[in-house]
Amino acid sequence: MSTQWGQDPYGPSSERYDPYGSSASADPYGNAEQHEAADPYGTADRHGTADPYGAADPHGAPQRGAGVQDPYASVPSGLSQGSYAAPGYAVTVQPAPPSSGLGIAGFVVGLLGLTLCGTLVSPVGLVLSIPGMRETSPTATPPKGGRGLTITGLILSIIGTVALLLIIAYFVVMFVIAGVAAGSGY
Repeated sequence: MSTQWGQDPYGPSSERYDPYGSSASADPYGNAEQHEAADPYGTADRHGTADPYGAADPHGAPQRGAGVQDPYASVPSGLSQGSYAAPGYAVTVQPAPPSSGLGIAGFVVGLLGLTLCGTLVSPVGLVLSIPGMRETSPTATPPKGGRGLTITGLILSIIGTVALLLIIAYFVVMFVIAGVAAGSGY
């Protein structure tokens, strides 16, 4: 096929080059009749919709109406709809205990002390978290919930208070060094 300037090499042409040397009508995989004649599994269905095992359900479950009851149609006596207890046993669900207000307040103040207030309110979070720990202990009467928040508030408050003490100690040491340097004449 010769191309010249100005001609589209992909445009319509009467001569086409076939790199495989076969005609366009030949099927490289054979025709459909050959495949149907040489079916190794013996199914005459070309698309595989026939069930080779003879069951109507692919999972082998019996169909409704064939002597199988719907397990969800009726509830056995003694159980209400949505109950998860075995027949003859009652389900007792206890409500969660109320959360400790001091523990939650200690968590909030401890978090604020580390993030927004530059550790200035962390000792207040420590003061709130310690009684919150007493309220949420397993031996408290009545025990309150929110133990995880209380422990987190206590840890955040301790970290903030230690950071505040280190900052205060740094400034005290700097003022002492500045006072000694000013008094000695340097």
